[in-house]
Amino acid sequence: MASVVSYLHAGITVRDLARARRFYSDLLGLKEIARPDLGFPGIWYSIGACQLHLMVPPEERPAGEPEGPFAGRVRHLALAVEGWETLTARLKVEGVPLREPAPVPGGPRRVFVKDPDGNVLELVEESP
Repeated sequence: MASVVSYLHAGITVRDLARARRFYSDLLGLKEIARPDLGFPGIWYSIGACQLHLMVPPEERPAGEPEGPFAGRVRHLALAVEGWETLTARLKVEGVPLREPAPVPGGPRRVFVKDPDGNVLELVEESP
């Protein structure tokens, strides 16, 4: 019987690769990995056993969802975070839009943030 056996990567679109690199590499601390020449700009990141692929779409296609409010019931990626206090403080200082959902009793802390292109990420505290 055929079945899905693991999660490999997520791909999201960004408009400005340098701005995205600052957010994902510098602010979130993701590790950039080698990416083959695919004929369009992008960056790949290693996140545990998975990857995040940033792709720059053609001008006529939108990137992210920069307009409007955001909440947990939107398309998003969830990432486990170590160093919760340091990271969330740094994001606030940098003016990154974020929303803290209602806490789940006994659950980890989490916050929703938007990258510069409006892609929503749920950052979840790995361990308190």
